[in-house]
Amino acid sequence: MTETMARAAVAPAQTAHGTGHDTAHGTGHAADHTAIPATRARKVGRFLAHLAEMVVVMVLGMMLLGPAWDWAGAALGIEATLGRADVGAVVMVLDMVAAMTVWMRVRRHGWAPIWEMNAAMAAPFAVLLVLFWLGAASAGDMMMWGHVLMVPAMAGAMLLRPAEYTEHVHGFDLAWLGRRWPVLLGLALLAGTIADGGDGLPAWLILAMALVYPVVGLVRGSIRGRSMVLLQAAGLAVFAGISLLATAFVGQDTGAYVLAAGLVGHGIWDAFHHRANAVVWRWYAETCLVYDLLLAAAVLATTLGS
Repeated sequence: MTETMARAAVAPAQTAHGTGHDTAHGTGHAADHTAIPATRARKVGRFLAHLAEMVVVMVLGMMLLGPAWDWAGAALGIEATLGRADVGAVVMVLDMVAAMTVWMRVRRHGWAPIWEMNAAMAAPFAVLLVLFWLGAASAGDMMMWGHVLMVPAMAGAMLLRPAEYTEHVHGFDLAWLGRRWPVLLGLALLAGTIADGGDGLPAWLILAMALVYPVVGLVRGSIRGRSMVLLQAAGLAVFAGISLLATAFVGQDTGAYVLAAGLVGHGIWDAFHHRANAVVWRWYAETCLVYDLLLAAAVLATTLGS
């Protein structure tokens, strides 16, 4: 009798277990079927919200940085050059790229999606510029279709990494933005140089910049090892040669081009030391990198516009 009672007790338990499992399993499937559309709708909503966010940032970049170009053009006397349709398109893309890079980095996006988004914004204008130079598109067509095609191009870049824009919660990395004060310092120094006459730069400027590295390295004791000593000596010799060459052609366009090339070369020198965190302070290398590259662009623009 005891055995019969035990079997009777087990049977309901098994039935209940099976029923509960089946019910939960069935309910789970039903819940999944109702949840999938909601999840997809949420993902689509996040995707579209990100796209709208990128478009707003793109527009703000043009609006906020445009006045800086107007001021620089007036200070350097290159308003006519900046007023050209092709140059204006390039400047506009640069404004959007700068704003997008800062915003996406603050929003904790990785560098790969940042470069992809920037390439997507620039691609339509790159194609339309060629058509404009070939006479197959007018200035109005270039501007109109560049903006029209930019949005689907940006959406295409986002579709390369759907999880990046639909699943990840990025938040804001304001600490990174706070660490970018050397960029602001470089821009301030550049503004002062332009206001003082960016087209009248001394040819020995490159040598003066190059001297900072070994001098600071000796003071800080940060030039260590034979290879670093040789590297600094070689760098100083190269930049001294560029200064001498620029001096030989001072007052000529060739001298300006040599100076601009030297500034770009020193910007690469800055980037190397910044990445290696060697010889000078990282903030100095970052400041000098911004200053060098933008000043080189100003020298080129002034020379080409004269």
